Amino acid sequence: MKQPPSFAPAETALLIVDVQNDFVADRGWVGRAGGDLRALQQAVEGINRLIAGARETGVHVFYITVEHGEQVDNGPYQARYERRGMKPDATICHTGTWGAALYEGLTPPAAGDVLLVQHGYDAFAISDLRVELGRRGVRSVIVTGVVTELCVRSTAMSAFENGFFPIVPREATASDEPDVAHEALQSLDRWYAEITSVDEVLHRWSAAVNA
Repeated sequence: MKQPPSFAPAETALLIVDVQNDFVADRGWVGRAGGDLRALQQAVEGINRLIAGARETGVHVFYITVEHGEQVDNGPYQARYERRGMKPDATICHTGTWGAALYEGLTPPAAGDVLLVQHGYDAFAISDLRVELGRRGVRSVIVTGVVTELCVRSTAMSAFENGFFPIVPREATASDEPDVAHEALQSLDRWYAEITSVDEVLHRWSAAVNA
């Protein structure tokens, strides 16, 4: 079987998508709604390992958060909230709230990292993401975060369509619906991205630096 292409750390970006209090923290929106957070919190451990590896090898690190609210959501988003019985001032990851902040268990950003905010599922809808990746000469993106079947899948698919090679480490993404997350990874693996492990990604980075 032909091996997938390998890229130097300098040509690689780690995308950390929507690892925010409302999704992952015990007292966040998903937790309060009764969601099972164990897989999400475990995924953060894998993401933190990747952040440490990226810092050691020169991989570019991007923190991407989502914010919602009546002032930033488009019409379809607002209609979806209405169908779910949610008020415009009580959305998940509401702009300016604790719930929209990065999860307290996530390794925080460091100097040189890029912080971007999106208002939908696809991080590539942020024009600055494409600009910053291009400016750094990035060819491959490691897509991590939550939730697998929504923002992670949308971002990995869009990375592919924008000419980047997407890789999704299976232990670095999760959902409060594990079966749905598994199906999303299967679909990505078939059509859009390489699905691999955190250990394999770290091994590739280390091997490239020590070659």
